[in-house]
Amino acid sequence: MKKFLELVAELKTWGCLSFSGALFIYTFIDTFWGDGVIACATVYQILALCGVITLLQYIFFSGKVLKKPSYYVRMVLFCVPTFAVCAGFARVFGWFPMTNGGAWLMFTGIFFVIFAVFCVGFEIYFRIVGKKYDEALEKSHRS
Repeated sequence: MKKFLELVAELKTWGCLSFSGALFIYTFIDTFWGDGVIACATVYQILALCGVITLLQYIFFSGKVLKKPSYYVRMVLFCVPTFAVCAGFARVFGWFPMTNGGAWLMFTGIFFVIFAVFCVGFEIYFRIVGKKYDEALEKSHRS
């Protein structure tokens, strides 16, 4: 039971971060290219999408399902199903005209730009945190 509650807490944290980030990105894009109004149905769609992506994130990054791949391999492997899920949601919920190739191109471009920004952001974060841990470890060895 303890492991299950730890899993729920971990997924809840990742899901909340994912949902908050996705809603921020959506409102930013909608502010400039939309009507500036978010429908309840859209919020629920984003929530469901973030739930699925959170499960993918758990599979690829928790270390409990995939144990051996390097971080960069995990990123590439995570990107493919995440894009497929996002494209599936776009198609099922008609987020833009499905026959418009330009809309698909823009959707794909936005996805990969945001994915790249997140990758760079996490890389910077992990380097900063790693440096702090290295400094703390070095300090403890000197003591």
